[in-house]
Amino acid sequence: RWRDAQWQRAHCVRNAAQLRAVVGDLLQESFYADLAADAERFATMSTLLTPQLLNVMAPDAVDGPASFTEAFLAGPVRRYMLPVRSDRHPEWPSHPLARRDSLHEAEMWAVEGLTHRYPTKVLAELLSTCPQYCGHCTRMDLVGTSTPQVVKARLALRPVDRQELMLDYLKRTPGVRDVVVSGGDVANVPWPRLEAFLLRLLELESVRDIRLATKALVGLPQH
Repeated sequence: RWRDAQWQRAHCVRNAAQLRAVVGDLLQESFYADLAADAERFATMSTLLTPQLLNVMAPDAVDGPASFTEAFLAGPVRRYMLPVRSDRHPEWPSHPLARRDSLHEAEMWAVEGLTHRYPTKVLAELLSTCPQYCGHCTRMDLVGTSTPQVVKARLALRPVDRQELMLDYLKRTPGVRDVVVSGGDVANVPWPRLEAFLLRLLELESVRDIRLATKALVGLPQH
């Protein structure tokens, strides 16, 4: 079942209790306390880990809670996806200039979800979820579920209505040649809806490049 994307999605780790159910006593209590402290005070993203990602967090660890916990804490994938309190700088737990929307994408929406920052390029955010949530996400204002630190913004329009507004704007703005299709992550867009949107983009003669932005190749390669 490991190769099945739906099995991977159904067995994602979403909280410390589920992590404990998978890893159990291989992680010392100090790690679970460290994780809880970060979630309570600093985390801007909720936990969402595919079994695929969890499986590569300490691949070379030897048996035993102490050695496994040490390897798990040191692992770069773990730091990337599952930050804990001890990872953070005591004075600057996040970058001092970090903001809810550090890249100011929402401020540049031409229509909901369509960021037009550069004259010839746009970013189309089709949804606000991903197969996995990265602890450092630059779209933390929108992506995922709320944390004690960040009450997430929400896309208000129905997906079909949002996409129609995006396509209408691009028809009226022929200077745009490059469209990055993202979210969240396009891996979470139902394929028929994503395909329909891409085919409509291909009908626009002014659009020359379409890029699909996804991390599912890493977090959910089974997809």
